[in-house]
Amino acid sequence: MLEILVKAGSYVLMIIIGYFMKKAGILGRQAAKILSNIILMITLPAAVISSFANYDRQMSLAVLVIFGILMNLLMSGIGYVLAIRKSNTEKAFGVINYSGYNIGTFTMPYLQSFIGPMGIVVAVLFDTGNAIMTTGVTYALASRLISDTKFEITGFIRKIISSVPFDIYVIMMFLYFINARLPWFVYEVAGNIGKANAFLAMLMIGIVFEFPKNSSQLGDVFKLLAIRYSVCALASMILYVSPFFSIGVRQILIILLFSPVSGVNVISTLRCNADAEKSGAINSISILLSLVIMTTLVQVFGY
Repeated sequence: MLEILVKAGSYVLMIIIGYFMKKAGILGRQAAKILSNIILMITLPAAVISSFANYDRQMSLAVLVIFGILMNLLMSGIGYVLAIRKSNTEKAFGVINYSGYNIGTFTMPYLQSFIGPMGIVVAVLFDTGNAIMTTGVTYALASRLISDTKFEITGFIRKIISSVPFDIYVIMMFLYFINARLPWFVYEVAGNIGKANAFLAMLMIGIVFEFPKNSSQLGDVFKLLAIRYSVCALASMILYVSPFFSIGVRQILIILLFSPVSGVNVISTLRCNADAEKSGAINSISILLSLVIMTTLVQVFGY
């Protein structure tokens, strides 16, 4: 239990450091954009590669990639519908910030010492589907909403494949399916670089984080989180009684569904010129909520 609390506290501390560095004038909003580029181009791709270093290939669980994609599509759809009468920028904000799970840089390092090798395989496969959406498709959909140009499928696909993390996930999944591995030193180098990803992501969230300026904005943040966690709770109940996976796999998936909002959401929100401060607040508060829920689930499931 102490190990869980120490890990939780370290992530919160990273966000606090970023926030106070901004308030002290050491880092400004421009720093968040620089960090987002470093994360997208370097540390996140490296973390993705290293996450495939020691997997136990199980093709029967490959369907979890599709499950990760479907959960993101569901949440993005809810975000769009709830903003249907609002501006296109608000629609884009909803599509981005209702969806996405921070598994690679938060849940996996937080839980990897508890859930074992099987848990890592489940997390990696679900996160692959999740990351295909958060690092490529979700942003492409959201940016389409705020674009004045005519829709072209080639341009849409180009925007998806221009995402480095998306491309890396696709390559690593291809290697997974054909049961091929990269040379050991590639995983070693990627692992060393990828270790910086969680810190940079949390630091960036701290930089863009602002306390809601009024009760209306605070209400928007908690409304989004309440809907998100309610949908995840409903999905968890359905998943728990489903016959498709073993009870161990189902329990791990349930924990993953309560992961915080993806840190990439803040980057995508910035790129869409939407409310990045609100996105940062959603992200930060979701980390605190998810820590409580996931820690409780770990104890209940007996890990």
